[in-house]
This record gives sequence, C-alpha cells and structure tokens, in this order.
Amino acid sequence: MNTTIEKETLVISLEDRIDTTNAPQIEAEINEAISTNAGLTPAFDAKNLAYISSAGLRVLMKVCKTAGKKIAVRNVSSEVYDIFETTGFTTILDVQKKLRSLSIEGAELIGEGANGKVYRIGDDQILKVYRPNIPLDEVKAEREASKKAFLLGVPCAIAFDTVQCGEGYGNVFELIDADSLSGRIKKNPELLPSYAERSAKLLKQIHSIEVPADTLQRADTYLYKNIDSLVDVFTAEEIAKMRGAFDSLPQQSFFVHNDYHTKNIMESNGELILIDLGDSGYGNPLIDLIHCEMIYNGLMKGKPDDEFNPYIGLTAGQMREFWKIFLPTYLDTKDSAQIDPLQKKLSLYGSVMHILTAINHPRMPPEFRGKYIQKMREEILPALVGENLCWE
Repeated sequence: MNTTIEKETLVISLEDRIDTTNAPQIEAEINEAISTNAGLTPAFDAKNLAYISSAGLRVLMKVCKTAGKKIAVRNVSSEVYDIFETTGFTTILDVQKKLRSLSIEGAELIGEGANGKVYRIGDDQILKVYRPNIPLDEVKAEREASKKAFLLGVPCAIAFDTVQCGEGYGNVFELIDADSLSGRIKKNPELLPSYAERSAKLLKQIHSIEVPADTLQRADTYLYKNIDSLVDVFTAEEIAKMRGAFDSLPQQSFFVHNDYHTKNIMESNGELILIDLGDSGYGNPLIDLIHCEMIYNGLMKGKPDDEFNPYIGLTAGQMREFWKIFLPTYLDTKDSAQIDPLQKKLSLYGSVMHILTAINHPRMPPEFRGKYIQKMREEILPALVGENLCWE
C-alpha cells in the first residue's frame, strides 16, 4: 500500500476496488501503516479508487472511529462519490471530490512569490500555482482564509476553485484586468509614489477591521512556530528572549495580512485587491509593519540601487523609495520625532523576523544558515535585551 507523509498527515492511497474479497487485507495494511506512523493523522487518497463496497466503507469508518474525528478522503471520482453520498458516509468522513486539472501552458506569468507563481488564465481569471511541496490542506486553507477575509470587508480576491496543476495544486481567483503593483511599477516607474501612498492607506484601512473570535488564526502563530522550531539551535534562554520580544506586542484582534508587499497587492480595474492570505489572521497591526520594514528596507541594506530583487520584483532603490513614502503615509505624519523611534524598533524586529524566516527556510544552504544563527546570537539578541521592548 502506497503512503506519503505531508507534514503531520499520513496519506494512504486507495487503489482499484475495495470489496468483500480484499477488505480484510486492506484493513490490515491500513492499520499497519497507521501503527508504523504513530502520531500522524491518517488521510486517504482515492485518486485511483474505482469502486468501494459496504465492506470497504466499514474499514474506513473504523479508522475514523479510532481517530476520533472525521478523516479526509481526497480526490474521489464522481462515481465513487455517489457511493459515499448514497450511503450517508459523506457525513461520517470528509469526502472531497477529485480536483479538476488545469494547464499553465501558454499562460502569462504575472507574479512569483515564496510559495508559488501567479498566471493569467483568461480575461477574468488568475491562477496561483503552489510549489509541489505545499500540501493540499494548506492550499485549501488559503482559499478559506480568502473567503473569510472577504466577508470581514477585506478587499481581496476570492479563490473559488482549487485545482490540480502538474505535480502541485492551485487556486483560481476571479480578477479582471489584474496585475501586481510590482508589475505596474516595473512598466511605469513614475507611478511608484502613488502606489506607495495607496498601499499604505489600504493597509491602515484593513488594520481597522476587528476579527471576531474563531474566524481566523492568530497572526503571530507562524512567528512562535519559527522560534520554537529552533530549540535544538538556541538555548532555552535565547528562545525565551525571542519569544519575549513578540510577547511585548500589545494583544489586539485586528486583521493582519502577514505578507503585505507589492507582489501580493493586485490592481484590478483601478482597485487594489489583496492575494496570498494563507497566513492572515488577527492580532497587532505592528506585525504587518515589521514585515513591511523587513521587505522594503531591511533586506535592501547595503545593496546598490540598481540591484533587482526577484522576490518582490523591484530594485533596491525602488524598495527604499517605496518605504520612505509608505511609513509616513501609514502614520499620517512627516514628523521625524514620531517616525524615527518607530523606524528603529521596526528595523530591529524586522531583523528578528528575517533571520527566523531564513534559518527555517528548507532550501537555505547550511553555511548561510550558520551565518544567520551567528548573527542572531551575537548581534540581534544583545540588541533586543538592551532595547525598550514596550510599544506605545
């Protein structure tokens, strides 16, 4: 029996037919796979399942009862789905129909980020194709987060369909005449000041949206996860200092995008629309400002103005110019006495965020990872200890 592991999920493939003749054997193989991978949540991939009888359904029901929760059965064909639905098993199991397939052959690439690429696939649709290592659950989670954010009043593109695309998955968004701000600025550099102001005002607008409890995740979840994943790298005292830095942020419940930059802001018919809401949540808006400082200013320190950043799609000079306009616009002041102290703190916290992200990046070369660890230990942590961590 073929199995794969996707983070904390054990995916078990169901093949051909499952009926009275082979159900006992299938059950034994499933139990062995689950036992061998204790601690992982089981899920089933029915992409190659042609038929399942009542005997096979009982096998899946036993797994569900043992787990104590609904178990996902993915990629179910229409014919097999009818069996699950007719027998009422769609109420017992999380039965998910097989995804339709889309090809990006000939499609226009309009953006690229850490998790995937964005293509135009028609006059009114874009497709975000996630990297093959991104599991289906995360792709669907972003689609759901987009829907919830839209209902809260966040101007965002709703992913109305999750699809199979090659070896990975994608979300289809409906956007008319859409392009990222990075794309717009690349074509028309003179528009940068306007887009910096507009995007700052949009961020201030969405930061006024209060998120009801249990609607979205906490926005600082990924920060603490990144910190706690390094217990084998840093001492308990060092981990506590990193956690303490973000513990100092006042607890709030406003909408936080968590990856706000010009490649994740689309312009559609003159309106600014957000994409890539997979990490969005509720919390302190400072989390977004720290991230923005890291992206536009921190990552570009010491870089020549003409050096191009492919992740954002702007040059170092453009990103610095963008930030010089963005922060005062967000704060609604040009008073350096108000801006400079906040800039200093954002820069320090942005360094923490950047290094945590870099150390945890799966494709980070060991030699660079070591340098980041050394910088955190020798430069950043001492600065955190000496810094007043209270935020006004």
